[in-house]
Amino acid sequence: MSAFSSPSSLITVHASSTPIQILSVARIAAGLGAFIAPAFFTSRAFGFTASKGPGGVSVGGSVGHNTTNPGNESELSVAVRLFGARDIALGLLLRDSTAAVVTRALQVGVIADSLDILAAALGFIEGNLSTEVATAVAGIGAATAAAQLWILNRN
Repeated sequence: MSAFSSPSSLITVHASSTPIQILSVARIAAGLGAFIAPAFFTSRAFGFTASKGPGGVSVGGSVGHNTTNPGNESELSVAVRLFGARDIALGLLLRDSTAAVVTRALQVGVIADSLDILAAALGFIEGNLSTEVATAVAGIGAATAAAQLWILNRN
């Protein structure tokens, strides 16, 4: 696949092209939303909710030796903020004027989005994600990865 060859050989990537600018703004916006308001982002955008036990207390899976309440809202917020930080960084790299930097950002974005798809599949298989959430996460990852591959491979 030519999209993953040396950045200097990719003449077709124009750092200021409209698709790249749209992808950049979308990544930064999604990242900021996830970073600033993780609870809103997870419940509204993806439908994640922490399980509630007796008395309305959040509960998760089995309790490990280093955590007292896995799967609670604060742990979910940290995970969502990590996603947000990644998308902000990738979005900012796409705003660079150097074609080699933009190309590498697109390549890393494809890898990250492909890993999102894998994580959604594993979460579904393990029983940690509902069909709806796994489909939403994998769908967004697939759409973003496809858009980046299109940008990398267009003539």
